[in-house]
Amino acid sequence: QRRRQFVTNQTRHDAIQALFRHIESNYGNLSSLIDTGSAAETIVVDDGIIHTNHLTRLFKHDATALHIRNFYNAESAKQLGDDLIQESLRKGGNNWKISTSRGLESSDVGTLGMHSPYNVAVSRQTVLDDEDAVAPIDEYFDGVQREFHSRRRISPYSSQDNDAHYQLWPLDKLRLELDEAWQFGAGLAREKNDKRRAFGGGLPRIMRGPTRWKRGYIHVDELGPLDVNRGLFSANIYLTMPNAAHTSERDEIPGAGALYVWPLGVRSRLDWYRNAITLSSLSAQDPESQHIIRKALGEPNVIRPNPGDLVLLCAQRPHCAVGFGDGVRVSLQCFLQYEREQRLLVDC
Repeated sequence: QRRRQFVTNQTRHDAIQALFRHIESNYGNLSSLIDTGSAAETIVVDDGIIHTNHLTRLFKHDATALHIRNFYNAESAKQLGDDLIQESLRKGGNNWKISTSRGLESSDVGTLGMHSPYNVAVSRQTVLDDEDAVAPIDEYFDGVQREFHSRRRISPYSSQDNDAHYQLWPLDKLRLELDEAWQFGAGLAREKNDKRRAFGGGLPRIMRGPTRWKRGYIHVDELGPLDVNRGLFSANIYLTMPNAAHTSERDEIPGAGALYVWPLGVRSRLDWYRNAITLSSLSAQDPESQHIIRKALGEPNVIRPNPGDLVLLCAQRPHCAVGFGDGVRVSLQCFLQYEREQRLLVDC
């Protein structure tokens, strides 16, 4: 009787890799998928206002990014950024984990706040032997509420009488103005179970020089083709920026401290599969993969935010924060879930 031959997982993986290499070598052409015209544009607004027509263009992928200057008062942004730097020195903070082909890995970015990002809480969720222990998901939602209440109080570095003063937290301002600007409204995402607890509205992010990835780590926050009916978008409010001239002089890094976004427009699964090997580099945090994807993508859109600026972009387009040698970048980030003719959902 013949012994049955079993295919190992590694053999299966190698066969799939070989298949996609063959497809890409014969049918792939990533450079042909780089958007041109209005779809490749970074919309720049100077009045500090979120306009409905600009959101529509962004969500329908008729623009690569939206840069709203002066969204938050620049001096207030700098003060808030300094306060958060002091908080990070006192409390430490956590590394902002990024999803790669190997799972969650450390990045150049740290976070502050009463809760971790939701993806980190999910990765820690396990069956607990101790019935009294709090599950990571419950810790997340409890921390979300504490974060909301604590951030609205004025910083102790800004006022002696902090119990009697409150501030307009920039992420609250963003949520309010998205609700006003988007015709279907905007608000916090909620659990889909009976509890219906609110997701986080965003967290502070701190990036200190010298960064590990000098030219920035190119990545996407969600892998998949662009769809005019739905998508994942990120919003970043900048509070403190490194001195670009100083860091460039020391490190000779063009664009030190800037944000790069590539107008890559993969709009079908067929095009995705045709270029799957190169696109897989977006989920690998290693120098070789970064070199491959950077070469394939060509020139990016360069955004140089100042304190108080808001930048929105499709998180499915490749992007990176360019590294720097000295200084600190402080920003506030949240994600927006877009579905056609539905309420925008904010989460973190």
